[in-house]
Amino acid sequence: MGRVGNPVSLERRNLLVMSVSWAVMSPFLAATGVYFSLYVLELGGTAKEVGLIIMARFITLAFSRVLGGYLADVVGRKRVIVPMTVLAGLSNYLMAIAPDWKWVLWGNVAESLALLYQPAIQALLADSLPPERRGRGITLTQTPSQVLSLLGPPLATVLVSFMGLEKAVRLLYMMSATSIVLVGFLRLFLVETQRSKALSLRDAVKSYVELVKLLKGDLGRLFLITSLVRGVYRMSFPFVQIYAVKVLGISEEFWGVISTAMNVESTLTNLFSGYLADRLGRNRVMALGYLSGALGLGMLSLSPRDPLFVLLAMMVAVAFASRPAAFALMADLTRREFRGRVSALNGLIEGSVSGISSGVGGLLYEAFQGWTFGLASLLLIPLAVSAWRCLPSRPASEE
Repeated sequence: MGRVGNPVSLERRNLLVMSVSWAVMSPFLAATGVYFSLYVLELGGTAKEVGLIIMARFITLAFSRVLGGYLADVVGRKRVIVPMTVLAGLSNYLMAIAPDWKWVLWGNVAESLALLYQPAIQALLADSLPPERRGRGITLTQTPSQVLSLLGPPLATVLVSFMGLEKAVRLLYMMSATSIVLVGFLRLFLVETQRSKALSLRDAVKSYVELVKLLKGDLGRLFLITSLVRGVYRMSFPFVQIYAVKVLGISEEFWGVISTAMNVESTLTNLFSGYLADRLGRNRVMALGYLSGALGLGMLSLSPRDPLFVLLAMMVAVAFASRPAAFALMADLTRREFRGRVSALNGLIEGSVSGISSGVGGLLYEAFQGWTFGLASLLLIPLAVSAWRCLPSRPASEE
């Protein structure tokens, strides 16, 4: 039987453990992302292979979350989170020793299988936060990790300058793998928020069929809009670094500077957006985030060969965060006992759309390069309007 503690102590302990665990691994996760696409190119891949890897990662993650969501609601949040975090860390070692891009592909697939614990994380945080503090709560929990993630791009940039891109990224993946494994053991200090039940395949299938019925209302609209937005992002953002370095002539070192600036701004705007999600409304904050992404990507598609203009475009693209508001709204619309499975169902839809979009994005970039970002910009505008007009603004009362 899982242990459900005092609400106040539960909130504080779980938020502290999650905040510290994210902080431990965030610098290295941020560092590996700076040159991921260029690393694939170094290992013999092309933009199409970058799209293929990301597609495989998200399609696998979409389906692994279905199992993970059920386990989170039945076995318990903590029992899923701890061992799977360790396995996720071990999978990063494959990326570190990859002799070619195919190893990066399989490493990403293995990591996505292990990340079936993500619905459990979302459910545990939603369980631990009262409705009136969800936007600020998730933001404050993530703020230390976002601040420390600012070290990632400079670290990657310095290592690439001294070691070359391939050797530097290999070392960063080794650091990332080790930090994630350590985090797995740190998460042993989490407090369980869901009582365990007996596993049943029939009940698992039945519960997901029943959850599909919930998609007729606000929850379904939220899933649709956020999934389409993530798809647009995955169609475009993985190829920005390739376009900036290989087409616009930005140096690898200056790309590291751009990534650092984006991380700094994201940290600040994430905190601000979380506060506004509780004050101004979930839908409005989400819409503003999508509009800033649209404007930044549109600027990039028209960018001259000027590093400062690329920097400006990327700063505009991340000028407003939508994630805190989306998280808060999903928690508002979901009862505690279904949160793991609801998160998994959302992950299935979002991951499937993101995976397909990543593959399509690789093909589009190979054919049209900069125009890919212009298309993404145009697609985000109606999605921003839809978020504003079709989603609720204020949290519903907790049942």
